[in-house]
Amino acid sequence: MLTYFGLLAAALAIMGPVQRRALSLFVPRWLLPASIVVALAFLILRDTPLGIPPPLGLRLDLVTYLLTLGAFLLPVSAAFVAWVLWFDAKLSSRNLPQLEAFLQTALREGKFDEVDRVLGRNRGRLARIPSGAATVLFNSRLVHQMVSSQSFVHLELLSQRPLMESLENRLQAVETVVREILMAGASPLQSAVVEKYEGIEHLQYTDSERSLIAATFENPHWYHDTNAHYPLIITAINRIESGELDTLYNQPDENYVATQGVSKRATCALYLAIKTEVIAIGSAVDESVEEDFYISDLWQILTKIYSHSKYGAVLAKGGLYAPHTPYTYLMNEIASDFEDLTGRAVQMSVQRNQGIPEDSKPSMTGVTLVRMWCLSIWKLMSEPNRINPDHLDQIVERYFRFMFALGWQTSEVLYAGESALNLNAWRDIFLKELEDCVNHPKQEHFAVLHRVFKNLDWGKPFVSDGYNWLQTKLDPNFFP
Repeated sequence: MLTYFGLLAAALAIMGPVQRRALSLFVPRWLLPASIVVALAFLILRDTPLGIPPPLGLRLDLVTYLLTLGAFLLPVSAAFVAWVLWFDAKLSSRNLPQLEAFLQTALREGKFDEVDRVLGRNRGRLARIPSGAATVLFNSRLVHQMVSSQSFVHLELLSQRPLMESLENRLQAVETVVREILMAGASPLQSAVVEKYEGIEHLQYTDSERSLIAATFENPHWYHDTNAHYPLIITAINRIESGELDTLYNQPDENYVATQGVSKRATCALYLAIKTEVIAIGSAVDESVEEDFYISDLWQILTKIYSHSKYGAVLAKGGLYAPHTPYTYLMNEIASDFEDLTGRAVQMSVQRNQGIPEDSKPSMTGVTLVRMWCLSIWKLMSEPNRINPDHLDQIVERYFRFMFALGWQTSEVLYAGESALNLNAWRDIFLKELEDCVNHPKQEHFAVLHRVFKNLDWGKPFVSDGYNWLQTKLDPNFFP
């Protein structure tokens, strides 16, 4: 018994404060003391000269043996049960009130391995977590430490709607978690973006990461209800406004735009924020979910990048093959994303009207996408020396080519093997948004449009038909 006491005391002494708190969280405090008391009682009973014969006619030596064996097995069994309870780490109504103290201890000590283990084993049991424990659980320092150690259990917890809805300030919790994951670089968000848009060769997008992203950022209802767009745009805007990127991101960087090897953009919080929003909006378009998904975020990021972008005379030389700076690459990507998302929205509208594709009309999301796309190209044309002129012309030309295809060559927009006579409702939305923009043109707008219209692909009949139609709609000064 003295040896047992010594081993037990040594084990408790070796444990840190977090481990001791975890032990008290899952192991009833009476278990080990009660087993020791009973074992001592067995030993005292065995050796006390009571002069009373054993009950049930048992032999004295047998009773002595059983009391001795019980005095040994009871504390050992209690220690084993305590280990099983600690290892199982099951939270229940009995110990949930103590969870806050456990988390506070982990914060004070800066030790989070045990927190990760406990949360990981109770993902489905935290819906009833007390408000105080929930506040500590999503403490920014705790989230930062967990994400830094490549544990994304907080995002897993937020993907569970009962738990998310039980939080007193779920928007703050989502903001904290998304911001930390975005700044971490290597994360399920990075894997989702790289898998779709390249940036790291041979990166494995695991099934667990895929499931987590599908339950969160690719779930339009979760994305809308949690306001998850907010930390994405705020992180991106803050990075740009800080000015810390201006020097590097206004210089050509082949590694940033590379499609092979490990590209710098794969760990760029700005790029990851943009593409995460695109993935979320794309899922909403594909599922025909009509909510306000803040598509304007992409336009705001583009305008902020534009205000910090500088493309000098030296970099302006070289035509379409001139090197991209990270800033010009990101602006081109956002414009391309608007084109891709709009194409998917057109496709979904056609699928909803299989009987008469020509009657397909833009949804609310579709109209917003066209508006933001048009505002983006109009902004990019507004000042000189912000973007390579040839790159700019290519971006602007894609808007008009898309609009002309909607009216005269829908196979250019729809998926392979599909066609419609026309999609005039969509074409007219493109024109309406353009008309709203051209009300207040600058001289630079005229210069860019003249260059673009001169270099259209006149070998395509739908381009010439669309151009002739557009001349009847806009002020002649916009045409060369």
